[in-house]
Parts: sequence; structure tokens; C-alpha cells
Amino acid sequence: MKRPAIFFDRDNTLIVSEGYLGDADKVELVTGAADAVARARHLGFAVVVCSNQSGVARGLFSEDAVHAVNARIDDLLREGTASAVIDRHEFCPYHPEASIEAYRRDSELRKPKPGMILAAAQKLALDLSRSWVVGDAPRDIEAGKAAGCRTILVQDPNLNPSPAAGADSAVRPDHTVSSLPEAMEVIERDSLAGPADEAGAEEGAGAEEPQEQVVEEGSENRAAAPEVVTEPVAASEVPPAAPARPAEGASASIPTALLEAVAPATPPPQQTPPPQVRLDEVEAELGALRDVAEQILHEFRRRNEQLPQDFSVSKLLAGIVQVLVLAVLVVSYMYWQSPGTVQSLLLLALTLQALTIALLIMGKQT
Repeated sequence: MKRPAIFFDRDNTLIVSEGYLGDADKVELVTGAADAVARARHLGFAVVVCSNQSGVARGLFSEDAVHAVNARIDDLLREGTASAVIDRHEFCPYHPEASIEAYRRDSELRKPKPGMILAAAQKLALDLSRSWVVGDAPRDIEAGKAAGCRTILVQDPNLNPSPAAGADSAVRPDHTVSSLPEAMEVIERDSLAGPADEAGAEEGAGAEEPQEQVVEEGSENRAAAPEVVTEPVAASEVPPAAPARPAEGASASIPTALLEAVAPATPPPQQTPPPQVRLDEVEAELGALRDVAEQILHEFRRRNEQLPQDFSVSKLLAGIVQVLVLAVLVVSYMYWQSPGTVQSLLLLALTLQALTIALLIMGKQT
């Protein structure tokens, strides 16, 4: 079964950006961004970021800079909440009026066209009919509608609107909110209210018929109570819920002897079937376990990459001096017949050995 997704716009939706952002050091998350991504994954949604990056086409920064900014966003989200993981980043570097010829085209990926959403849906096997698009500009809403998704326009008064946010559009969003947390409340309310309303409607429809049958049977029994006592009541005439509801209207008007006569003939109440497990809840739990596994693997990789460095210049010099000590000892052995020369060489060897020890001590301190 395909899972739904939430397609977030990047600039001025997940991060603060008033123009073209190509510097990873300037990335700043919008308030509530980490919680929003984590909340989306907890609800069973995949998380995809779709962003127009015409700064590449205009020569302001490279595609590598876009990747660096996206990587910085991933790091900041995980620092805020461990389960705030983005499944995929999609961006369009093309523009019809690009200053760089290689990027000068009217690409299907560029919003308001739905190319990025459709590409991510194909790669991640997503159900677009149950998916959402959240962004700050009309082009985000147009792209979402064209892809068959529901849409939310975020107009945050704490952020300076981007030029794209003021563009005209004939397409209206399904919801308009003033913050990212409010957008997630709309999505969560819609996701949880749908199945509950359907179940409540089914239960209400099934409960109306037994109530009407109980009232009708009660009125008939009150009119001919002696006959009911002598004649057995057929099981088909007694509603399945009647044994469980003797006090809702029958016990006040029907004699006790009548209830005792009817009770043995009624079938046992049906057992309530076990609750069904919802696929979205299972997917949410599996997603949480996968996030934890990814975090553990990430930590192991970091530990393997950060190998201890045991090299120092002091230790290198100590090794060289130690070799000289051995050479002096060998030379002193060759001149063993000259006591004066041997003493001088041994004194030099001791001096060098002391220097070796001092260098090793310095190496440990560094």
C-alpha cells in the first residue's frame, strides 16, 4: 500500500529566506519546523522538500551549494528533534531567463508545474490523493493542485514575504494558516477525523434499528401481557441487542415475569470483534523504528570517522634521538680499548636518552 506524503516548500516555509540562499552557514529554521517534520512522520507521512532554486540558473551559486544548504537543514532538524528526518530533497535549478545557458529552459520541474512532486511520488511510491503540499507562495498551491494533492498556504506574519508570495493566482488553497504548527494541526485533524467519523456513522446507523424494535415490542407486550407469558417468543422477533438493554424502557413498563419468560429464549449477545489494526498506525511505528535505526547507524559512522590521532612532532623526534643513542652505544663498543673515548660516548648516550624521555613527556602533554 502506497503511503501519503507532505511536500514542504523550503524557503520561507521550513527555513527563513528573503531571497537567494546559497550559504549553508546562514541557514535558520522557521519556528516549529523540526516539530512539524517529526509530527508528519509520526502520522505516517513521508516528508519531501520541493524548492525552486533559480539562483543556480542566475549564476549566484552552484548546485553543490544547494546540496550543502539541504544537508545543513537536515542537521538542524535532527538537532531539534531526532525523528525530524526528510525522506527526499527535490529542487529545480532551471529558469526560462537564466543567465547560464545550460540552465535556460522552461522545465517541468519548476513550480507551479508539478514535476518535482510527480518525480518524488514515483521514486518513493507515494499516494498523491492522500498527500498534502505546504508552502508560502501561490505557485506551491498550483503545483499541489496539479499533482492531485490537498494544499495549505502558510502566511506567517513573523516572516518577510518573498516576491513569489505576492504573485496572483486563480487557484485557491484548501486551507490558509498563519504558522507551520497550525498547518500540521489541520493535517492531523483531517487524518484522524476521517476514519473516526465513518466509524461513528456506521455505529449510529446500526444502533437506530434495535432501539425502534424495542419500543414497538414494548408497546405490543403492554397491550397483551398475559398472552405473551403463555406463548413462547420467537428468537427472530427479539433484536440481538435486547438482552443488553432491558433497562432502557422495558423494565419500567414490562412486568418482571414477562422479562424472565423472554430472557431464556433470547440468543446470547454477540461478541465484539477485535479492533482492527490501522495500516497508517503500523507505518508510523515502523517509520519511528527506522528513524531510530538511522540515528544509531549515523552515530556509528561518526565514531568510525573520528579516529584518534596519536602522531606528534615530539614523538617523532624522540624516536630519532633513540636511534642516535643506539648508534652511540655501538660506537662506544667499538672503542672499548680507549677508556676516555668510551666514557665520553657513554655520557653522550645518557644525555641523548634523557632528551628522549623529555620528548616523550612533551608528546603526552600535547
